[in-house]
Amino acid sequence: MSLSLNRGALSATVLSAALAICAFKPAPCDNNGGLLHAISSPTDKTVLTYNADKSIAKLVTTHAMGDDQYTDVRIPVYQSGKLVKTMSTADESQAPTLFSSFGYDSKGRIDKISYYEENQVSGYDSLVYDTKGQLAARYFFVIPAGKQTFENHYCQLYTWDQKGNIIQQENMGRVANNVAFALSSTVAFQYDDKLNSQKSIPGFGYITDLNAVNLSANNIVSEVITTANGANAISKSYAYNYNSKQYPAQITAKNSGTNEEVVTELTWE
Repeated sequence: MSLSLNRGALSATVLSAALAICAFKPAPCDNNGGLLHAISSPTDKTVLTYNADKSIAKLVTTHAMGDDQYTDVRIPVYQSGKLVKTMSTADESQAPTLFSSFGYDSKGRIDKISYYEENQVSGYDSLVYDTKGQLAARYFFVIPAGKQTFENHYCQLYTWDQKGNIIQQENMGRVANNVAFALSSTVAFQYDDKLNSQKSIPGFGYITDLNAVNLSANNIVSEVITTANGANAISKSYAYNYNSKQYPAQITAKNSGTNEEVVTELTWE
């Protein structure tokens, strides 16, 4: 597993974050397990720093690609305890530019995430919640080539269990706004009984990417992606080594098709 800072990632990322209902209330969400300092995989390393209220001050990710490497710096901005935008730069010596901004509904939940290129909105996500306050759907809006207005050709639908875990994600697509969505693929998740260890990091999922591992109460142990026609299913498993505070110190991801293993190390403060 690797930390994802990319919009719309379909596979699980390393860690989890507070549910939207507690994402910006650090004290009640803190399970006294410490704060994540670094995530290291064979190709990436992310270092996190924090504000006094334990909200994320900065994420610095270094990606290695062969002999080359590049850096992505993400800087959240808060107002009255709420995450309002993130800034981004590839070089800490340069001034960051606007990467994303956040809109809220009447219940204080993030319901819109806008993404920017050269200070102009290039796309946005519309978030829909169910009656329990859980994320039910995420709609992706972009301006198609040759058009002038935003259109929604893709969405993700989420099914939750009674324990507060996303057990299914349906990836839906369509070729135009005036036609029905069709199922593209389904992702099924299974979990252990360990508490999600990232409740002490407000807003992590919204700063990086929303997905099952960022929103669920427990830790994912298996992930199966199946296309709509049922062919070529991709299965991954995740094994955890926990530290004395029951936070994962090491995660081993294994692809069932190739038996390839990727080990991610986590450092805590």
